[in-house]
Amino acid sequence: MTTRQVLIVGGIVGLLVSSAVLALFWFGVAGVLVVGKTDLMYVFWPASVMLVVGWCRTIPGVMITASAIAINCLLYMAVAYSLRVVVRLVAHR
Repeated sequence: MTTRQVLIVGGIVGLLVSSAVLALFWFGVAGVLVVGKTDLMYVFWPASVMLVVGWCRTIPGVMITASAIAINCLLYMAVAYSLRVVVRLVAHR
């Protein structure tokens, strides 16, 4: 895969994870992401800590949510690119 394809896939995965978590919030069932004492929401979307109570109702809340989604997409893109670099380094040995 090219670097561009890897970054696009990473961004799409980040967007899908954010959308799934926000959908669970919307329906009020975000508690299903808790396994034992670990909240998987913070594992898969670390920037979700930024979310406020009015995440979908107020202008500042929507802007903060959009920022958290963008940060998550960038994080997933960085992870995808890092994995690509590591795989290429291992493959060349």
